[in-house]
Amino acid sequence: MPLSVKKDLYNGLIIDTESIANTSLSDFKISIQNLLQEAKKDNIALLWLDLTTNQHEQLSFALSLGFKFHNCESTRTTLTYSIQKEAYIPVAPTHTIGVGGVVINKNNEILLVQDRIHSSHSIYKLPGGMLEEEQRLEDGIVREVWEETGIRAKLIKMVSVLNSHPYRFNKSNMYIVFQLEALSNEINVIDTNEIEKALWMPLEEFYAHEEMSEFQKDLVSYALKNKGLTLSETDVYFPRKKYVEVYR
Repeated sequence: MPLSVKKDLYNGLIIDTESIANTSLSDFKISIQNLLQEAKKDNIALLWLDLTTNQHEQLSFALSLGFKFHNCESTRTTLTYSIQKEAYIPVAPTHTIGVGGVVINKNNEILLVQDRIHSSHSIYKLPGGMLEEEQRLEDGIVREVWEETGIRAKLIKMVSVLNSHPYRFNKSNMYIVFQLEALSNEINVIDTNEIEKALWMPLEEFYAHEEMSEFQKDLVSYALKNKGLTLSETDVYFPRKKYVEVYR
């Protein structure tokens, strides 16, 4: 049974995942080799192949043919086969995204947390963490502030973006800092596995604290002194997207 394919934007063919699932290993081997021969005759540039963790034998065979890893998730991996030497392959995901929050209450106190496992030289840090899959930036920072401190907060503006490399798993990282308005004041750490404690600290004490990183002090100063970027509604321009966030 031949494998089903569809064309991509770069003169490539995407092999249908369901047609692989409905094919035995022996038929897969025959079909993938036939597809390679046909693609070469038709001057196709590239093949895309998605396999799951249950298809390890198909994966091994594809690698033996010359397929290469492109990107990977917990239960699936995407492979490519360059038929043409100069085939264009869109770059695989390169970054993780972290968010941090500058939250200041009506008493001119800043919200800080202390990790159970310290990852920096600063005794306290701004609440924040990693963006979850398919999550909005706004939802991510509001969630992280809530989980780490129990404080409900509302987004005000984007303050800063830090792009760094290397980070975890030899990828790059973007750390995006927001200023938020505190909607509550009573601290109650939800994520007790990660956070040792959370506290409100007077801004004057924060700036004078010798065990607070200068980088964080600069971020807070920038948040208080500059207009920053605010979230604009633009979904109407991108009807096919699940969501769109534009800060300007």
